[in-house]
Amino acid sequence: MIRLTVASLALLSAAACAVTPQAVPAGLVSSPAGFDVTLKEDWSRWPEQLNTTTVGEYLTKDGLLLNRLHFASIESGKPWIRAAKDADVPRYRQSASEIETVDFIVSSLKRIGYSEMAASNIRPESLDDQKGIRFDLQGKWENGLNVRGDAAFVPSTDGLKLVLFMAPAIHYYDASAEEVDEAIQSINLL
Repeated sequence: MIRLTVASLALLSAAACAVTPQAVPAGLVSSPAGFDVTLKEDWSRWPEQLNTTTVGEYLTKDGLLLNRLHFASIESGKPWIRAAKDADVPRYRQSASEIETVDFIVSSLKRIGYSEMAASNIRPESLDDQKGIRFDLQGKWENGLNVRGDAAFVPSTDGLKLVLFMAPAIHYYDASAEEVDEAIQSINLL
């Protein structure tokens, strides 16, 4: 009986420390990636510890496969996707051109299950008065579902600040595209 009680208490203690998704109300959202954004609606936050595919956290409204808003800070020489230390994966380079950085992001998405992924409408974008880049994404998820996305990044002295939104092209992308656009425009680098 004592062993059962001790084991139960240990399990409860571990569960209390477990990382879980959290509700994020509309308003200012601070990201561990080193920037804030403002959201018009409530989202659900999935901390980096729950993100098994990429570095950084993400938010979702309707579920992981229906919409994801990624927030990441990627150090020079490091990958955005989670991989073994010496794995041959795309790695961010501080000296990369803007087009090379777009290619790094697209190549990373292809490694985590997106196919036929392509960037379009690549354009300069001022993000918190910093020179950044914004672009659209189109491709397919590994199950063949057509997806669309929107991405923005700002190179900084401590790495690449990245915001990336992906959702199915049918309904989910359009349902959140305006809010995501406003969130990206609201970036406040810390």
